[in-house]
Amino acid sequence: MKRKILIISALAFVFSGCAGMSEQQKTINNLSVEVADLKTSLSDTRAKVDDLGNKFTLLQEKMDASRADIDRLGVSSFPSAPPEGLTVVPLAEEELRYNPGPSQKGHTMKKETGEASAEAMYNKGQDLFMAGRYEEARAAFAAFLKAYPRHSLSDNALYWTGEAHYAEKDFTRALEKFREAADKYPGENKAPDALLKAGFSHMEMNEGERAKAVLEKVVATYPGTDAASRAKKALESAGAKEGTR
Repeated sequence: MKRKILIISALAFVFSGCAGMSEQQKTINNLSVEVADLKTSLSDTRAKVDDLGNKFTLLQEKMDASRADIDRLGVSSFPSAPPEGLTVVPLAEEELRYNPGPSQKGHTMKKETGEASAEAMYNKGQDLFMAGRYEEARAAFAAFLKAYPRHSLSDNALYWTGEAHYAEKDFTRALEKFREAADKYPGENKAPDALLKAGFSHMEMNEGERAKAVLEKVVATYPGTDAASRAKKALESAGAKEGTR
C-alpha cells in the first residue's frame, strides 16, 4: 500500500513538473513573439525615418539648385533703373554690332537646351522618388544616366537609384548601386553617403563583418562628414550588441 502511494506521489510530481515546464515554454514562446514584434516595429520605424530623411535631402537638393539658378541669372546685379545721365536708345535704332553666326548660336542653344533637359530628367526622378513611385524613379534616373553619363549629377542619380531599391528592401540591388556610386565618383558629394548605405545594406543582409569593414572605411576615408559620424554610431551600436551576448 505504501508502495502504491509512493508511485502515485512520484507520478503526480512528474506531471506537475511537466505542467510547470509547459507553462515556462509558453512564457518563452510569448516573449519570443513580443521580441519579434518589437524588432519588426523598430525596423518599420527606421524605414520611416530613412524615408523622411531622404525626402528632406531631396528637398534640400531642389532648394540648392534653385539658389544656383538665381545666382547664375544674377538678377541682383541688374539695376532697376538706368544710371543718371545715361541715354537709353531703343533697340530698333541701335545697329546690331555682334552676330554670333548660325553655327555658334546653334551650339549655344543646343548646350542650354541640353542642360535644361538633363536637369528636367533628374528632377523627374526626384519627384517620382518623393511620391514613393520607386520603380518609376529608377527608370527616370537610368534614362538620365544613359543620356548624361558624365553629368555633375550622375553620382546623385546612382545614389538615389540605390535608395529606391533600399526603400523596397531589395538590399542586394541597393548595395550594387551604392558601391557603384562610391567607386565611380569617390570625390563627389554623394560618395560618403553611398559608402555608408553600402555598409547599412550589408547589415540588413546580416553580413556583419562586411558591414563593419565598409563602415570603418567610411570613417577613415571621409572624416568629419555626417556619413562618418553615422558610421561611428553604427559601429558603436554593433559593438555594444556583441558585448551583451
